[in-house]
Amino acid sequence: MKSLKKIELNDILEVASMLRDFWKSQLATVNDNDILEDIRRMLDPECISYLVCYDNDIAGFVFVNEKYGYFNNIEYLYIKKEYRGKGLGTYCLSSIMDIVRNKQKGPRVQIEVSPMNKSALALYKRIGFNHIDTITLSTKLDGDIEEYDLFGEKFFVNPSSAFIKNDK
Repeated sequence: MKSLKKIELNDILEVASMLRDFWKSQLATVNDNDILEDIRRMLDPECISYLVCYDNDIAGFVFVNEKYGYFNNIEYLYIKKEYRGKGLGTYCLSSIMDIVRNKQKGPRVQIEVSPMNKSALALYKRIGFNHIDTITLSTKLDGDIEEYDLFGEKFFVNPSSAFIKNDK
């Protein structure tokens, strides 16, 4: 059974562990203060943050934050590896989109994704994320890089990211 549960203070150890995995999959180095800041933001009563549960087990989390004056930005969506492929991403996004739309009284919801994360791109498009608003570019990536064609332009991506590994 799939469900969402509001993140509470007694969930922070589990959330901290998942945040470390989330940031590792983003190839980012974080410290305890970074994790504590993420948790502080998740516990803010104005923000939207839930645990994603499967058969009463914590399977992941979702965090929606303000962007452009609306609480419409799905900043973090994380499903533990052992729970992927069970429809939790679809369930979570559908549920969160309803919650966000009711809170902000508007239709626009956004999420960021690596262009190499083919499975997430397909999921997000299937749920209704089919408009491109902005693309985040960096001046440098850590680790190995490969060229990737996006809209007819060559960019560099990190092929060792967790996103690429999840697609194989």
